[in-house]
Amino acid sequence: MNRVFEATSELMKHEGTKNIDLANFLQVSAQVFGNWVARESIPEKYAPKIAEYYRIDLNSFYDDKTTVVKKVPIIAFVNCGGGLCREKIEGFAPYRGNAKIDKLYCLIAKGSNMSPEIEDRDEIICERDAKINVGDIVHYTIDGESAVKIYIRDEDADIIQFVPYIQSGDFKTKTVRLDDKSLEFTMTKVTAVNKIEMKNTQARLKLIGRAV
Repeated sequence: MNRVFEATSELMKHEGTKNIDLANFLQVSAQVFGNWVARESIPEKYAPKIAEYYRIDLNSFYDDKTTVVKKVPIIAFVNCGGGLCREKIEGFAPYRGNAKIDKLYCLIAKGSNMSPEIEDRDEIICERDAKINVGDIVHYTIDGESAVKIYIRDEDADIIQFVPYIQSGDFKTKTVRLDDKSLEFTMTKVTAVNKIEMKNTQARLKLIGRAV
């Protein structure tokens, strides 16, 4: 069993990929792909195309299984206390977790009102359909408003709230009544954050009671 086959098998199982789908992408026949499976060996020249199919780092085929790096598409900036940004953004962010790649998208933080967990320009990985619990950080959209905050639900008051760490300006707690049927909103769980810079000094000092 070579490493390309081992990594590919792991990815196919995790993502639920059918043999014929990957064979078609690689432009080989189902019979040829079946022979690779039977021999537990895929030619190394196909590794770049397989990495492209799963949006993972090519080095993942040669590292330990636990280091497989997936490439999550960056889709937009998101308000974290820095207001809206119309600047066009594209590319990919690395992700090393177990979520399926087609469930993931990445946002770039605009502002630092979710510090110390999320700072300005950090890469925020969100997972569609993931279970959301009280206290989780979520990306929500409400009537065109898009932001990242902490999810709180109050059953007695029949409301949910989206709460930032730092309340300032227009970036404050957002309250939604569950009985308001006219309001449409979505929310997605934040499953990982890629820190771009370690610049949360004041927040860190505040947490240990040494703020200046």
